[in-house]
Amino acid sequence: MSWSEVMTVSLGYALVLTALFTSVIVGGLLVARDALLDDYPPAIRERHGPQSARGKRTATVMGLLNALLFVAVPVVGVVDLHGRAEGTLGFWPGFVFGGVGFLVLVLADLLVLDWWLFCTVQPRFMVLPGTDGMPEYRDYAFHWRVLVPAPVPWPLLAVPGYGVAVGAVSAVAEAVVG
Repeated sequence: MSWSEVMTVSLGYALVLTALFTSVIVGGLLVARDALLDDYPPAIRERHGPQSARGKRTATVMGLLNALLFVAVPVVGVVDLHGRAEGTLGFWPGFVFGGVGFLVLVLADLLVLDWWLFCTVQPRFMVLPGTDGMPEYRDYAFHWRVLVPAPVPWPLLAVPGYGVAVGAVSAVAEAVVG
């Protein structure tokens, strides 16, 4: 299998993962606007007050659904890659698959969900009751600082980390199954 085919398959599944992740986020916020309260800027959290019981339950369901996506999509994708490979797949195609998938997700989360929707469009389902018009909704730098905190950008390090996990599971599964 060529690396261009690995990249094409990886990008396709990355878009699927991102679309499903985005659906969980938007769907959860439509159920309970304060479901992601902990991800809002501090001033907005302070003005809004504590998270509702419905918001807590919704956040739990959203977390479980996204955890399922982070496992299910790579499993289906690696099985697809394996079916296209001549012989064993090994570590590196799985690593690329995972890394590309998580990178696309992180960029879409920052650019589409955070900067475009949250900061620019500000749809009603993202604006918490009692916080309309707060300037912190337009704080693009807040979202960048969350993604790339100093001194160690842990969220960005998760990109190759997810690639390592997918590649390792892929290689081990191949070795065990034979």
